[in-house]
Amino acid sequence: MKGYDSYRVKIKTNQRIDVSVSKGRAVVSSVSRWGTEFAVDILKEGGNAFDAAFALAFGLALFHPQAGNIGGGGYLVYYKQGWESPRAIDYREKAPLSIDINRYFNSKGEIDPEKTSYGTLSICTPGTVKAFYNLHSTYGKLSSEKILKKLSELAKKGYPLTHYQVECLNRLSPKLSTFPESKEIYVKKTGKYKEGDIFKNEHLAHTFEIIAEKGEGIFYHGEIAQAISDEIRKSSGFLSYLDLKNYEVKEVEPISCEINGHKIWTIPPEGGGAVLINLLNILDNDRFYNIKIDSVDYYHAFSQSSKAAFINRQGYMGDISLDRNEFYRRIFDKVYWKEAVDRFRDRDIPTSEMANMLGYSLEADTIKEGDNTTHFSVIDKDGNAVSNSYTLNLRYGSKYSVKGYGFLLNGSIDAFSFKPGIVNYFGVMGNKANLIAPGKRPASSMSPVIITDTKGVTAILGTPGGPTIPTTLANIIFPYVTGQVNSYEALIKRGRFHHQAWPDTLFLEKGLFTKDMVDSLKQIGYNIKFKDEPIGDVHAIFRDKDRYIGIGDYRREGLTLSLD
Repeated sequence: MKGYDSYRVKIKTNQRIDVSVSKGRAVVSSVSRWGTEFAVDILKEGGNAFDAAFALAFGLALFHPQAGNIGGGGYLVYYKQGWESPRAIDYREKAPLSIDINRYFNSKGEIDPEKTSYGTLSICTPGTVKAFYNLHSTYGKLSSEKILKKLSELAKKGYPLTHYQVECLNRLSPKLSTFPESKEIYVKKTGKYKEGDIFKNEHLAHTFEIIAEKGEGIFYHGEIAQAISDEIRKSSGFLSYLDLKNYEVKEVEPISCEINGHKIWTIPPEGGGAVLINLLNILDNDRFYNIKIDSVDYYHAFSQSSKAAFINRQGYMGDISLDRNEFYRRIFDKVYWKEAVDRFRDRDIPTSEMANMLGYSLEADTIKEGDNTTHFSVIDKDGNAVSNSYTLNLRYGSKYSVKGYGFLLNGSIDAFSFKPGIVNYFGVMGNKANLIAPGKRPASSMSPVIITDTKGVTAILGTPGGPTIPTTLANIIFPYVTGQVNSYEALIKRGRFHHQAWPDTLFLEKGLFTKDMVDSLKQIGYNIKFKDEPIGDVHAIFRDKDRYIGIGDYRREGLTLSLD
């Protein structure tokens, strides 16, 4: 997507060197200072983790509109103190029922990225509002109406923009300016935004008020649903009133693996948790336990394991039945992976050779998916926990907002596959399991995580980053559960790297790896490329004796706060 690359936001990885840290009996960690503060205020008023998560999910549509949303979708893993295991909700967006795939091709028979990721043709049925109303109505303590009306007042009052938000808004203003409502809300009238400018959204305040009074029904089969449907129909998009009315979230069984007394729980396919579990099961091998963290041997072992997990995922990743899928069953088979690891070498194995080694056909295609995503983690004083990752796809999604309502709609059609070999914005292609179809949910790498032991929750974490999500999380979780990195801050601050098999390239965060390390990796065969943007944006909470420590990543100016 070369045309879109001019809108990439290139934030310096080392613009801030300190993570945000807070310790207490209840903790909130998110990308937004104002969102975190709002959620903590809800806890102070007697709310629990589910109230705070509800507040934060809606609040980030105001405070972090790059990805925070009521017009997108995602996944959440949640835990109520006393349960034997966490539960999970899939509220990923769905392709409209009336979708015409031919509309996305140009005259040359090529996919047009301006249609799959931008404007009304790119919009899928959103799930966020329904998911958090369902969660809150079952487990919340406070009034949803009061929470949303407080948020409405904050939207009218406004808040000061951060450096990262200013960079995003200014860089994407040409795209946002295409649509009248988005231009009015998200583009400065004269000049460019500056850090500290007050950002208000009175149209979104109105939306919060009417949802507060009428409930989620108004979004799916009421005034807002009708407004969405009418506008998209006028602009020749596919999302309809019927799509919104029929949308349902899915309660799903989380998947897990166990390492060193810790159970790691996350979301099943079409979500990305299976890749994470696969990678962790490969790493759970005696051969890797004695390798020094952040050594050349560690990066090599991890990268080969990541390659294997990404090759394996091509056979199962999508909204399909997994009952007899051998590639999906394989992710849980540690014996299989121990035998595979024994065949790894002291040099980088080319992707094509490893694929053959694992019995995978190179005629299949790799996964297509999108970003921009954000993650938040919440735990309350009773041990209830929510781990949530959600997205609009790319920054600000489709860039389209419905007149008078002030919120952005997703551009998640681009996360589907259309035909073999088509590369998307992230340099990855689509597989057969993720081929677009009416009513289907697009594949995603989003992997919200809760880790437990016999006493309850030990950690909550997640990150944005498209295909880098499972590698980012595994590079934190594996050293954590094996005790190889004892500092929670260090787990988040360490330099990040990523390998997804296709392209056959090891990606490194720029400025966080020494020249000697890079040269050593090149000597054993790796093709190295430095990422222009930071990899991931992790917001985590770890149990520390009778308290919890929250860590907010510095990469996108996150904040964690706590209550004692």
